[in-house]
Amino acid sequence: MKPEEVRALPAWCLRLIVLVEARAAPRLKTVEGLWRRATKTRPGRMTDFIRREGLLPPDEVDAIILDAPRSLILFQEAAAMVPLEDRPAFASWLERFRARDVGTGVPMRPAT
Repeated sequence: MKPEEVRALPAWCLRLIVLVEARAAPRLKTVEGLWRRATKTRPGRMTDFIRREGLLPPDEVDAIILDAPRSLILFQEAAAMVPLEDRPAFASWLERFRARDVGTGVPMRPAT
């Protein structure tokens, strides 16, 4: 994906990019992010580009980085304890995450 393509994405897609990079960050050893390595024209992390270009508000990027990965991990851990046929779908967590897109301000909380 090229920088101009990232600029054209809707906010909900940008939020998912930030989430994916934040969730993967602790395990990345040989790459910086989804763009792998920085070049003269863009950083290695799309999140840094999104922040630098002002495509999402800085406080929203910070909130996703801080809250969403932990919330997702807690959801996955809780779901793993439920028999597969009764397990909540990932879509239920993702729907709560995307609720931010409609301005609800709903914080990410583990599924109960």
